[in-house]
Amino acid sequence: YTAHNGVIIATGGFGSNLEMRKQYNPMMDEKILSTNSVGSTGDGITMAEAIGANLVGMEYIQLYPVNNPATGNYYFLDYARLTANALLVNKEGQRFVDEKETRDNLSEAALNQTGAMIYELIEQSVVDEMQLDETIEAEVQRCYDQGVLAMGTLEECAAFFDIPVKTLQATVDRYNQYAAAGQDPDFGRTDQLQPLGEGPYMMFSAVVSVHHTMGGVQID
Repeated sequence: YTAHNGVIIATGGFGSNLEMRKQYNPMMDEKILSTNSVGSTGDGITMAEAIGANLVGMEYIQLYPVNNPATGNYYFLDYARLTANALLVNKEGQRFVDEKETRDNLSEAALNQTGAMIYELIEQSVVDEMQLDETIEAEVQRCYDQGVLAMGTLEECAAFFDIPVKTLQATVDRYNQYAAAGQDPDFGRTDQLQPLGEGPYMMFSAVVSVHHTMGGVQID
């Protein structure tokens, strides 16, 4: 249950129901995938509405900014950005946002990039520190197989995703200068503003997905 403007509602996920999403929020169309289970189609909401229940807040649909473009699913690899140090860049190899921003601001920024595609860059020391290769080995292998993840030098990662390597290198150098100075004048990042090492690197492509549908059935 959740509260919406003082009214208690029983929430029900419908993130995988494209038609229901578009009905209540036309922006949530087929271009945006979903982190939700394929079974999250809002059947309970549909049945309740059919017998006269009121629906509340159905237009409020939360997005998440870093998800697998092959499936729409949430990346556990993204814990590197959430809890340690990582960069987000666009197709041009440039940063476009404070990587520690809230998910709504990150999602809005990501949707405004070329092809609505972004890329997360993690340095090997973070991979080792978080034991990403071991703790989420299955996801890493799956991402390799899906062609959404690369590991190697900065040049190799850039070539894999067809990102201009000179721009990407300049972006990393610029960020490292900011980290060394303790100030990010481009985007105001302060949280874990730490330099990236010389690699090797892990890099994966990402898209924005529907993550949580906030509305549901009004109850007393």
